[in-house]
Amino acid sequence: MRHTIHNRQSLLDIAMQECGATEAAYSLAERNGIALTDDLVPGEHITFTPKDMVNKRMAASMKAYRAEPATAVSESDIALVPWGGIGLMGIEIDFIVS
Repeated sequence: MRHTIHNRQSLLDIAMQECGATEAAYSLAERNGIALTDDLVPGEHITFTPKDMVNKRMAASMKAYRAEPATAVSESDIALVPWGGIGLMGIEIDFIVS
């Protein structure tokens, strides 16, 4: 079976959508010769088999609701947090506790 990659989808998104659980990302990565953290190119294909299915009910639910998760981080997302997020904030300086 094949899945066409959509914009901003990660391997974890595809594993959840097609196999019902993120744990399937390991077998999908191995089967397709890619790393878990590789950026996927929209329009390319990921192949999977029934052996990769982890949770059939969740996969069926995702299909029924036409859910297509797309959680990959883009360059514009990274630009929104130029200093690296909460780990580099100072309390009462740029991290306000109220």
